[in-house]
Amino acid sequence: MFKKFRIFLVRQLIELNEHLIFNKRLVRFYKKTFGNNLNVVIDVGANLGQTIDIVLKINPNCKIYAFEPNTVLFEKLCKKYEKKTNIHLFKMGISNEVGTKTFHENVLHSTSTLENINIDSKYLHRKSAILGVKPENITKESYSINVTKLSTFIKDNCANENIDLLKIDTEGHEYSCLLGLFDNENNVSIKYLQLESHNDDMYHNTKSFSEISDLLKENHFELAEKIKHGFGNIDEVLFVHKG
Repeated sequence: MFKKFRIFLVRQLIELNEHLIFNKRLVRFYKKTFGNNLNVVIDVGANLGQTIDIVLKINPNCKIYAFEPNTVLFEKLCKKYEKKTNIHLFKMGISNEVGTKTFHENVLHSTSTLENINIDSKYLHRKSAILGVKPENITKESYSINVTKLSTFIKDNCANENIDLLKIDTEGHEYSCLLGLFDNENNVSIKYLQLESHNDDMYHNTKSFSEISDLLKENHFELAEKIKHGFGNIDEVLFVHKG
């Protein structure tokens, strides 16, 4: 019981920190960049709707396509936004292929991922100590989920729309998501792309920030802004399309 309360308390402190520090920084960037013209957003890794809520502050009528594979979180999102006809929710993951993948649901749900955890990671051991769990128990359960590619989803659902913002927060799986976006000759109209950048070794096969930047540069995106989170060595990085 104490262990569950400890995890709950850490989660609450992180969410409060984000609300008081990071969210305000992000809102300022959105207002400066988009004004009131934030009309179409794709949110990959919606979690509890933190980004959705920020977007709705800018434009309550913004059309939002949001992905969240965690069953419990998805049900919360459905209940939270059940009266919002401009928000379209999808219970699936985003990757570089269409099919199924193993999703690792962690005790701290915001760190759940499609990537395999590096059990030897010093960062993981520090995080485990804070949460009061053994590193090998950081993953609560693993199960199969449906995944699709961004290029496929956009072609089938919003090919004729100009996407103002694509946000990807997939805990180390961002590079694979981008590969699934840039895998064909289709001209996808995305103005800004937002990624969470971790400077740690928590996951196997994590791509460096320079590798991600090189992929984006190849596809005509350049760095626009870095916004530091209120805790940890984590940045929210935004790229603008210059094609």
